Amino acid sequence: MEMFIKEVIEWEKIELLIDTNIFTKDVVLKAAYNFLDKAYFFFKIENDTIIVQFTKKTDIKQDINNILLDFSDELLSVKLRNDLEISNKEIREKIVWAAIWNSLDLNNFTEINTDNNIEKNQIDFDKDIDDILKEIENDPDLQINEEEIARILKEIEEESISEEKTQVMINLEWVKKAKDNLSK
Repeated sequence: MEMFIKEVIEWEKIELLIDTNIFTKDVVLKAAYNFLDKAYFFFKIENDTIIVQFTKKTDIKQDINNILLDFSDELLSVKLRNDLEISNKEIREKIVWAAIWNSLDLNNFTEINTDNNIEKNQIDFDKDIDDILKEIENDPDLQINEEEIARILKEIEEESISEEKTQVMINLEWVKKAKDNLSK
């Protein structure tokens, strides 16, 4: 039987050999992080083995062997949570994207702009009004006085302002960072 737990009596230190084919470096570090209040950790990687040395903190009354057993449980717990997270990654991403897209009121957006350097689209009311005036002036059958033209143009301008749609700016780097953070 190969020994993978070595107890060193000095300073109540324990050395644990962890197979990286079973537990990844991230899993070991996450498990150790959860024990920072109980012990000091030191790490070394040799071939397919992570060597973890830990020393019980002086103010901890718990026996170092019990801390080792609890750390062993924590390694397994972190590994299983990590495996579940990896296997559910695609489902979680779909749920997040669905939540984001369903919360957007796309009917009231003119566009989703992913380029922050492009200026917002502006309606050139002066040009639109000028075109309308030319059509009115060039229509021989249309008998409208200038007062009526002014009223129609004002009405058109008021309608176009009230129907103005919201523009959404999305920074793709922020979306990527959020996605990366969710996958951790």
